Amino acid sequence: MSREALRLVSKLNRTSDVNRTSRSERWQRVSSVALVTFAVFALVVAWVVMQLSGQFYMADLQTRSQETLSVQAAGLEKYLDKYRLLPPLLARRSDIVQILAEDEHERGQNVAKVIAGMSGAQEVWFQKPDGEIVASNLIDNASMAERGMSSYADALKAARQGRLGRQLVLSRNGGPASYVFIAPVRQGEQDYGFIAVRVSLEEVEQNWALSKDRLVAVDQNGIVVATNQSSWRGERLFAQRTTRRGRVSGTQNGVIDQRWYDLDFELVRLSPPFNKTNFQMIEQELPVLNWKVVLFADTSQVRQQSIWAALVALLLCVVSGGLFWMAGERRRRLLERIRQDKVYAARLEERVHERTRELSNMNALLAQEVKEREAAEQELQQAQAGLVQSAKLATLGEMSAAISHEFNQPLGAIRTHSENAQVLIETGKSDRALKSLGKIVAMVERMAAISQILKGFTRKAGRDLVPVKVSAVVGEILMLTGPRCKQMGVRTEVVQEDKSLEVLAGQVRLAQVLMNLMSNALDAMKEQLEPRIRITVSHREQQVVIRFEDNGPGVPEDVVASIFDPFFTTKDVGEGLGLGLSIAYKIIEDLEGQLHYEQSELGGACFVIVLKDVSETSGDPEEEEV
Repeated sequence: MSREALRLVSKLNRTSDVNRTSRSERWQRVSSVALVTFAVFALVVAWVVMQLSGQFYMADLQTRSQETLSVQAAGLEKYLDKYRLLPPLLARRSDIVQILAEDEHERGQNVAKVIAGMSGAQEVWFQKPDGEIVASNLIDNASMAERGMSSYADALKAARQGRLGRQLVLSRNGGPASYVFIAPVRQGEQDYGFIAVRVSLEEVEQNWALSKDRLVAVDQNGIVVATNQSSWRGERLFAQRTTRRGRVSGTQNGVIDQRWYDLDFELVRLSPPFNKTNFQMIEQELPVLNWKVVLFADTSQVRQQSIWAALVALLLCVVSGGLFWMAGERRRRLLERIRQDKVYAARLEERVHERTRELSNMNALLAQEVKEREAAEQELQQAQAGLVQSAKLATLGEMSAAISHEFNQPLGAIRTHSENAQVLIETGKSDRALKSLGKIVAMVERMAAISQILKGFTRKAGRDLVPVKVSAVVGEILMLTGPRCKQMGVRTEVVQEDKSLEVLAGQVRLAQVLMNLMSNALDAMKEQLEPRIRITVSHREQQVVIRFEDNGPGVPEDVVASIFDPFFTTKDVGEGLGLGLSIAYKIIEDLEGQLHYEQSELGGACFVIVLKDVSETSGDPEEEEV
């Protein structure tokens, strides 16, 4: 390269640096303005989301609180309505008329105690027309009748007029209020006196105490008569402030210190110590009692939820803004690089191409090398992504297929036993139903054991072997597959001269192998006219041989070498995963035995299992963990 070309390239580099610096400064100014705009936008979105979510959660709180209030108010009405009919009904009894007519104090006291005990009333008393108390189930200060007629004068006045008298009576010591029902006792034109029933609102307050919300019932004067907050009894619902000459001169305590409206919601600030948060106020009128029940729902949770919604919205805005900024920055750098490449290429091609062919060839070679490296890097990334995805799919497919294949069998047994248990329970055979439920528990334990065995499919199993009686395992398999064999008309035959033969194996694992062989045999004989299965157990050279034969189509000779490979199957698509024989082979191998295939004398397939006789073990075998 000549000196003139070198000077030209250096001049172009300096010019490009100056232009790049200018564009970088402009980009920083634009970025600052965009950042401030985005921050304002994100805050506005968070504020709007907080307001909307607050309204939504407040409406949801109002709905739930209204349902709670309806239930609690109905409970109060039903509680008092239960005692409303008691005095008129008792006033018709002849023994009560006789008690009032003859002033039978002792008998009246006994009758009052019986009525109070059976009805749950707090007090029952009999009273003469002149106000004299004949009898009461309570004595001394506990009896309201002994306090004088002034405490229930309104109810007594209504009873004198021939109506049912009813009156609320507040407690003098701050306890729960009471409600009095008084009915006249008459016979013909003769007026013998009155019968009164007093019930305490303490039971209502105890039911309200189970609610997390604060509840009060107030009378027509705004006085709290029932509440789940004992400190509010007898208080006014609203605090009252007296003014003199335009100034506040005094304040009377109340449950509600301040009330206002926020959209469609009525909010209040309660008196101490409940004034640290706002409450939503919901009212329900009780026309019969001329009361109303008020519920105060805590709104602190609503505020927390709306704040969390705003924070989530703000976070989403930040994440979205970050992604957009990254995309914009990447695009800016790409355009800058393209622009620089175009400037360099144009100037160099215009001024240097004709003078320095060598430099032009070198640039062409460099460009080609860059393209090749980029293409190679892209292909490498695509290949790596494909390998990772293939590995993920293979692992997921193997795990899901194995678990689905091995769990279908005990799940079928569980369903059969559960249906049998249901029928037995409906027919009153509970003892047999308990046996079926016990078998279901055994199947669940078996599924847990199978899950442990599936974990060992990819690693070397332990040597936890125990003596297992072969006849018991074969009987279990025949029991589990009995319904399917009966449905298909399969004739099963077990040949075992010595039923005491035992092998060193695991009860669950050996049963799993035989179950897989039985399932494959049944699947193979679906189209067979007279399906037949024969299981032969024999003793040979200090080993136990189990032959599993069927008269199905058998296995073609060209695929015999592959039948124990994972995921290899001769069944149609969707009917098998090719894992049964592979898992069975793995289990028998872990049991230090052999599993191979032979042609059956019945014309179908024959699988031969060879295991050690229990007499060949030395020492005490360890108990298998299942």
